[in-house]
Amino acid sequence: MLLPAAATTGRIWRWQAEALAGRFTVLTPELPAPFTLDRAVAEVGRQLDDAPGPVHLCGISLSVTVAVLAALDKPERVRSLVLSGGIAHPPPGLAIQRAIVAVMPQRLIARVFAQQIGRTIGMVPAGDRADMIAGCLADFNAIGKRTYRDELKALAQTDLRDRLAQLKVPTLVLCGARDKVNIPGSRELAGGIGEAELRIVPDAHHLWNLEHPDLFTRTLADFAAAH
Repeated sequence: MLLPAAATTGRIWRWQAEALAGRFTVLTPELPAPFTLDRAVAEVGRQLDDAPGPVHLCGISLSVTVAVLAALDKPERVRSLVLSGGIAHPPPGLAIQRAIVAVMPQRLIARVFAQQIGRTIGMVPAGDRADMIAGCLADFNAIGKRTYRDELKALAQTDLRDRLAQLKVPTLVLCGARDKVNIPGSRELAGGIGEAELRIVPDAHHLWNLEHPDLFTRTLADFAAAH
């Protein structure tokens, strides 16, 4: 089960879903709108219950927090966790991000978002790159600024540190080496979970499942196969 980042949909997992489909049943649920963490965790929990067996659960960015809370809520339904580019508690920079988003019009946020996606997937073939940028931009505009602000607000109000030690499932914590803002949070997640493995991925940014899709897919598949 692959959970999307803030202001995105399951589209960001397209390349992983296609590559893994021959070996796994792949689920890419959407996060709810209007967004609250309680609603998101409840929706993921419902889909965990509906799955035919325990699930390998993967979160990226915002959905790391959703994945952790869902695994704490339904540990018997989660076989393993992969957490990429997440945080254990709100870093100071999140307040700045929220303030910028609050005053920017949606069309400008969307333009910046599309530019960031474009830079992230610069090594992807041109046709696939254009399709992904256009799709992510359409998804962002459909989700909207209000939901994005709600997602950032939820992150700003959540501190996982006191609950991380309760996680007993095999956990792999990932962060791109160029995603410097989230490396401290990833280290904190891995340290708090106990037996978690931490990997800092060379030459990778925040949404590196788009930037290095084959490597991300292999990482997921190998970890799932080991558990």
